[in-house]
Amino acid sequence: MLFILSILLLGVTAGDLDKEPRQEKTEMKIVYELFRLRNEHKADSAEQYYADTVRVYMKYLRNIPRKLITRSDKSFWKAHPKNKFEITAPVQIARVAGITIATVFGKEYLDGSTFPYEKIEIKFDRNKKIYSYRGFKWKKEN
Repeated sequence: MLFILSILLLGVTAGDLDKEPRQEKTEMKIVYELFRLRNEHKADSAEQYYADTVRVYMKYLRNIPRKLITRSDKSFWKAHPKNKFEITAPVQIARVAGITIATVFGKEYLDGSTFPYEKIEIKFDRNKKIYSYRGFKWKKEN
């Protein structure tokens, strides 16, 4: 009886472990694709990764439709044509209370040469759509 119980528990555990990496892999692909599109200033293409209403976008935008994010990005890139973000560390994926959070560390080039370090926190809903995209100043430790 103990043998059968241990086999059942191993099956449940192995099944649960198998699902997590695939989910994280999907979010990881989305993050890298999103930053590629953002660096190419393709706001219309990046729009597909956002939820219909985004709770937080950058610092000041709250509860906005994704179309407004597209307009905001186009306006920003028009003012900063050499803007790009360079990822400097592996993307970290965590699941907290059923929410997938991707943390990205890197350099934000506004003019193409000078940069501050930033930490970007991206939260995904259960449909793998971004509902929160927030940037923070980050002091890199040497």
